[in-house]
Amino acid sequence: MIHNTLYLHSNLQIFKFKHLNIYEKSALNLKKMISVYKVMNIDKTENLYENWIKKPEILFIWNQLGKIEIFHKNKNLIIMVMLDTFSDMMNKNFNLLTSDPHQLQYYQRMFGKIYNNLSDIYDIKYHKFFHYGMSYYYYVYMMKDSLQLLVNYEIESNYLPIESFFRGIHQIIEINLLYLMKKQDKIEMLLNIDNEYVKKLIYRNIRIWNELINLLNLLSSLDELKYQKYRNMIYGTSGGESINLRKIQKRIHALDKNVTFDIQETLMKGEKNKYLISAIKLYQYYSTQFWLTHFNLAASTNGIKNKGTKETPILKLMDKCIHMTDTHINNQLYEISKIVNDDTVKRKVFLNNKERLIGISIYNASHSLFQGK
Repeated sequence: MIHNTLYLHSNLQIFKFKHLNIYEKSALNLKKMISVYKVMNIDKTENLYENWIKKPEILFIWNQLGKIEIFHKNKNLIIMVMLDTFSDMMNKNFNLLTSDPHQLQYYQRMFGKIYNNLSDIYDIKYHKFFHYGMSYYYYVYMMKDSLQLLVNYEIESNYLPIESFFRGIHQIIEINLLYLMKKQDKIEMLLNIDNEYVKKLIYRNIRIWNELINLLNLLSSLDELKYQKYRNMIYGTSGGESINLRKIQKRIHALDKNVTFDIQETLMKGEKNKYLISAIKLYQYYSTQFWLTHFNLAASTNGIKNKGTKETPILKLMDKCIHMTDTHINNQLYEISKIVNDDTVKRKVFLNNKERLIGISIYNASHSLFQGK
């Protein structure tokens, strides 16, 4: 993360002196971009949630950093710049979220683990510290005022700790969705053409979904009373209105319909493409798990009989989860289960005077219970 401003500033002066000719053009362009940014108004959308997470600002910074060579070559660095910005704001306010040392430690350790895992997924450590070195920090330093707009939440100071935590997590989810959407384009383009590479992309995306689920898990620990007061501040919209979230989850759950081979036959015969099916199934699982976690989060923070901030009954969230599990692969697995059903490896027993049919593995583990029956 971005730390130790004085040290960074002094090293930046040395860097600029030694490397001015190399980076002068990019630096001048960056200064022009920042000056333009200060006087322009970022266009808002009619999507209230996406304005709240500052998606217009996120996209503007994404596009402008993409014009600089090191960020153009490695778009993951752009994600990391914004992740650092949100993370720094959240870390500053963790100690204000709770007075309980155990809960504070939970926040710090869990969020630190998520941050490190995302850094590993995006392979940032090598690029940030060893490949680009001071040039990376130079451009981040030049962008500091613009990046600050991402965490300028314009809210009363007493609500800032919970705002930076709750809003920051949703912003981190959104910037990861940008990456997931771009990789989804490649997955769909190369499906049935280069399935080995498709599997590689899918499993990387799965790792990201796992961290997004962990971010939702963090939100479940919010102070019960403080959150109920705070949710009045975010009334009228919800995370379900994220355009990228809705789009990518539809695409993930339609992915198995685009394979050119017969899923049931491939699984039954154990053909090579069975591992692609396994990858897609797990991909769909984690995407659905995000919504299941969202349902559990809403129930545990608001009460099961309550409504969300968009007046949607919390129990209704389950309808979407059920719909998302109705995939082509899951239906084919049901058909396979009927074909391979084998009563010869089951035993008829009596337990508590009731007849039951149980598998031989279960029988062998408790067979003494059935003696004399």
